Amino acid sequence: MKRAIGVAIVAVIAVISLRVVLAGRGALGDGDDWMLRGKPAEAIRSYEAAARWYVPFAPHVDAAYAKLRGLAGDTPTGLLAWRAIRSAARATRTLWQPHAADLADADAAIARLAARDPAAGEGAGTSIEAREAWHGARLSEDLRANRGAAALAGLGIAALLAGAFLLVRRSRPALVPGVVIALGTVCWLVGLYNA
Repeated sequence: MKRAIGVAIVAVIAVISLRVVLAGRGALGDGDDWMLRGKPAEAIRSYEAAARWYVPFAPHVDAAYAKLRGLAGDTPTGLLAWRAIRSAARATRTLWQPHAADLADADAAIARLAARDPAAGEGAGTSIEAREAWHGARLSEDLRANRGAAALAGLGIAALLAGAFLLVRRSRPALVPGVVIALGTVCWLVGLYNA
């Protein structure tokens, strides 16, 4: 029974990973097609989609970032590519940040380009250096949930499921599953509150 569950879990992970890789490669191919048609903005959107189809060690992700970096620069299209790099890197963050160097480079480039426009950012300052620092500070703000709190909430959900499993199996007295469910609920709520 345990072996069958293990095989089922591995099969589900393999199917999901295959789906992610196929979708990512398809988006990468779409971006190449858009580039051949001379439409870099559409290509950037496709390359960003490919980068967002993230699974560790998938070759299409690094290829998508390389294509986006090739389009990035100090032009409006280049700014669009930098924003796509930033968006993809932010979207794929979990307990760690994949492509952290790409994210840092994109934040710096976007701040530098935004600083050139005096109308971009009310109260940013009058000098280019002040505006660049202001934009850089805004871009570096992390508005996502606290990682520790998110991990605690995930642990709480896992404990809730484990407690429910124990309760259904009734292999132990009802007190043990009840305590596990209660602790899971507390961890989940504390994690959500602090996230």
